[in-house]
Amino acid sequence: MIGDTEDLRRIREQLAEHPRGMSITDISQVLGMHRTTVAKYLDGLQMKGEVDLRIVSTAKVYHLANRIPSSAVAVYTHDPYILITCRMVVETVKNNFCEIFGLSDDPTGRQITDPTLNILMQEEMKARVKTAIQGQGGSINLVISVKGIRRWLDLSIIPVVCEDGRPGCAIICRDETKTKEALQQAEICRQEADALSSDQKEFIFRARPDGILTYVNDAFCRRMERKREELIGFPYEPVISHDDLERLTRLRTDLTPKTPITKIAFKTIQADGMVAWEEWQYRGIFTIDGFLGSIQAIGSDISERKHLEEQLQIYHANFEAVIKQRTREMRAANQDLMTEMTRREKLERELLIIRFVFDQASDSILLFDRTGAVYRANETACKLLGYSREEIQQITVYDINPEISAETWQEMWELRRDEEETFRVRSVHRRHDGEIIPVEISRKFITAGPLSLFCSIAREIVAK
Repeated sequence: MIGDTEDLRRIREQLAEHPRGMSITDISQVLGMHRTTVAKYLDGLQMKGEVDLRIVSTAKVYHLANRIPSSAVAVYTHDPYILITCRMVVETVKNNFCEIFGLSDDPTGRQITDPTLNILMQEEMKARVKTAIQGQGGSINLVISVKGIRRWLDLSIIPVVCEDGRPGCAIICRDETKTKEALQQAEICRQEADALSSDQKEFIFRARPDGILTYVNDAFCRRMERKREELIGFPYEPVISHDDLERLTRLRTDLTPKTPITKIAFKTIQADGMVAWEEWQYRGIFTIDGFLGSIQAIGSDISERKHLEEQLQIYHANFEAVIKQRTREMRAANQDLMTEMTRREKLERELLIIRFVFDQASDSILLFDRTGAVYRANETACKLLGYSREEIQQITVYDINPEISAETWQEMWELRRDEEETFRVRSVHRRHDGEIIPVEISRKFITAGPLSLFCSIAREIVAK
């Protein structure tokens, strides 16, 4: 066995050095082995699928092959497959192969050119089968439609050695329909998302966890003043202060599946060198396992809003100052008002006292204006003359003192400046019932601002 193993190794090495192949005679001469022994070893290697044979003229030429035993296919795959012999005949069909291709009958024993296999054995597939039987494998993607159901299939064509020692091939079918549909749906979603974000005025980009941009919208390109192809595939870091950059880095690090969204606002220097305020929302997109897969950021220029906020703060501060000033002024005005109210209350109390004294005086007190009408009369005057308060307001000086005429009254007013002190006279008063009574009168002209009055204080003269 040891000698056989060593001889087999030597034969493999020789075939590896001559990829175009060697005949039995060539190998025998090079290795110094008997032709019969070489032929026996080559038959064994061919049965194992390690060596392939081709006829060149009358000679058999052997070369290394990458084949697996046909029995091993079932061990290493659970996918549907079909085995084909070197005569282009279907030898075995396994694992729902017929169901996938819509084959109503088992094609075992049929030539690959059989019409029932047309859905699989298209011209390119037939060529690939022949190549695989000759020892060179390959793969092909096939799209078929069976009973209105479209399938995407990944077909691997593998060289095998059949149980009779002859070459053949296996076609292993992997159904990629669900994966393809998922990828198509994902692509549709991506295009829809890209189309939607491209129309937005906000700056939008997506990036890998390491910051490499994978998508940017038109607004972001305009902000950066660069084309899309100049941005995608490169890292992006905004030009901001060191403190803001630390905040941003810490914020992105804190993204978790439970808190995938966070916001930040900062001052940034734009591509034209201008300073602006921007607000960004960062959203972490996580895998099923909870790992950060990518980051999507949506930003907007809030410079105008910040400017308005600063103006509002200035207006607010000015308004507060005005309020404080007005408050001080109102407090001072309230203090003055309280002082004035106190003064007026005092005057009202004094007026009440004066009115009480006026009304309760023992003498008749009458006040007349320049027309001679009664301006005010006390209770004593009403009792003395026999008038009520309402009635006495309707009479004049001429009704009360029959000695005074209109000329006399006007003359008295014209000469009032010459009367510096109270003037005392004897005169008469006419009562409401017409009775004339003698009275002693103290008279004086009173001026209070624009108002001038004639004051008459009368006392009835009682005969003794």
